[in-house]
Amino acid sequence: MDNSKKRILSRNAKKNIFLAGLFFIPVVHFIIFWGVVNFNSVILAFQRLNVTTGSKYFTFENFRTVGILFKLGELKDALLNTLLVSGFLMLFLLPWAFLITYFLCKKIPLTGFWRVMLFIPTIIPAIAMAFIFRYIIYPEGPVGHLWALFGKTAPAFLEEPAFARWTVIAYIFWTNFGGQFILLSGAMSRVPKEVLESARIDGAGMRVEMLRIMLPLCWPTISMLILLNMASLFTASGPLLFLNSGGARSETISFWIFKNVNAGAFSIRLNEPAALGIACTVILFPIIMLTRWGLGKVYADVEF
Repeated sequence: MDNSKKRILSRNAKKNIFLAGLFFIPVVHFIIFWGVVNFNSVILAFQRLNVTTGSKYFTFENFRTVGILFKLGELKDALLNTLLVSGFLMLFLLPWAFLITYFLCKKIPLTGFWRVMLFIPTIIPAIAMAFIFRYIIYPEGPVGHLWALFGKTAPAFLEEPAFARWTVIAYIFWTNFGGQFILLSGAMSRVPKEVLESARIDGAGMRVEMLRIMLPLCWPTISMLILLNMASLFTASGPLLFLNSGGARSETISFWIFKNVNAGAFSIRLNEPAALGIACTVILFPIIMLTRWGLGKVYADVEF
């Protein structure tokens, strides 16, 4: 074998070693923190513990128990809150974030100030933001004093079922707007200035520019945000643990699973949350694939 072939083989070997080292950590991370964890969850979904004998046996009873919990109402509020939060993020927060981002990109007065104000909740730790929010809405806080000006006592927004879920949604709006603003502003900043100048020369106003130019060109980012929200439909518990621990009928499906798994460290109630997780995965997978297909049909992919 001549020296040129040896050099090629040596170069290929070094390249393969580098690639193996590069992918080793993420592959191991995926196997341990996704494969092993979900494998155990699948097993738990089809297992039951015989309290008398201490042995485990295969059964579909866990799925039937989940259905019974829905009928009894324990999971109805959780499902309703989950759909409300997800629908709010996609149908209200995302369009509102797109609109506000567009006007900020047009350099309206005090643009820098509004950018900072929108971004601050994103960089403050979640637990600190939760305590700040709780102080603001408590009867002793600013909201309570505002109600007192009208001679009324502010309700306990996180303790009363009539207000709790909407208070949680208000908190999500406050803390999630900044993240969507960052992604959308990045997408809008990439739009070629020549395209916008050409549209203005042709007489396009702000409405046409926003809906006919910005929206199609930013659609990959918007569709990504929609898909991420759909993918986290049954897994994102949001700020409930810090706000009110899911009380006052404000818990979501994911928080119900978390609560029962956490209690499972001291009890045997682990199988129903595992069964519910499997059922949510089976239901959500075709919905995500259909959503992805539908989003791809709205606007053609554009490279710029």
